[in-house]
Amino acid sequence: MSRKGKLFIVSAPSGTGKTTLILKIIEQYGPYINIERVVTYTTKEPHKTEQHGIDYNFLSKKEFEEKIAQDFFIEWSDAYGDCYGSPKDILHELEFGKSYFLIIDQVGGYNIVKEYPNSVLIWLTPADFNILHRRISGRERDSKEIIESRMLRAKQEVLNELKNSIYKYHVVAQDLETSIKKFIKILKKELQL
Repeated sequence: MSRKGKLFIVSAPSGTGKTTLILKIIEQYGPYINIERVVTYTTKEPHKTEQHGIDYNFLSKKEFEEKIAQDFFIEWSDAYGDCYGSPKDILHELEFGKSYFLIIDQVGGYNIVKEYPNSVLIWLTPADFNILHRRISGRERDSKEIIESRMLRAKQEVLNELKNSIYKYHVVAQDLETSIKKFIKILKKELQL
């Protein structure tokens, strides 16, 4: 019998670099270890650089509600004003050896581990909040108020994880290559490679 795949939940405050990190790992190692990134669903408006089916699956509020009614999502949330959801069909693929990275927020991580306790939760902590602030500001797409709100939420999320840790692994987001090496060690251990 072939080895089952695993669902790797990756969470971090906004701007920590989780998507960049995961995309780089998939680019370098994806075909060798049979791992992909889950493209989640959202009702948010796409930013100029975001593409449907690549960054997110963009839906109207009505379409999203229809998917909820169809029991389409493993978890979904409307915690930040827009709706975000993770498709349930990936669980079927795990049975056949495919593994996935699912990049979601802390609330989503908490919800998934309740529904799917075999998932592997990885928390990515910003190395420095000043650098995080520069990264979020450097996107040049958010107002000063939104940036400050994101920074406040980032600090709260880090505190939440320190106080009530449910993530199995904790990685400090340093330079990209160091972070990739740390993630590869986790993957090798969890997938028994």
